Amino acid sequence: MSKPLSWGMPSDKVCEKLKKKDKQICELTYEKQIDFSTVDLKKLKVKDLKKILNDWDENCDGCLEKADFIKKIEEVKPKYVRTEL
Repeated sequence: MSKPLSWGMPSDKVCEKLKKKDKQICELTYEKQIDFSTVDLKKLKVKDLKKILNDWDENCDGCLEKADFIKKIEEVKPKYVRTEL
């Protein structure tokens, strides 16, 4: 699988070829890691903001709007995100 990708073959073409051997190969996905030093939380979707809080095992009771989720993330962010100086 890594050889065709290293040759520059698109992932969907690799999937088509390998699907004959194992259908699960096309279902592999990786979560995007968020770089909190550069990310603009205002540009993320509410779904992504909820996922951040869920990954951190934090609840946002009473959060109804996007701004509420951003505020909660900013409050708890120092506990979960290291800032290197």
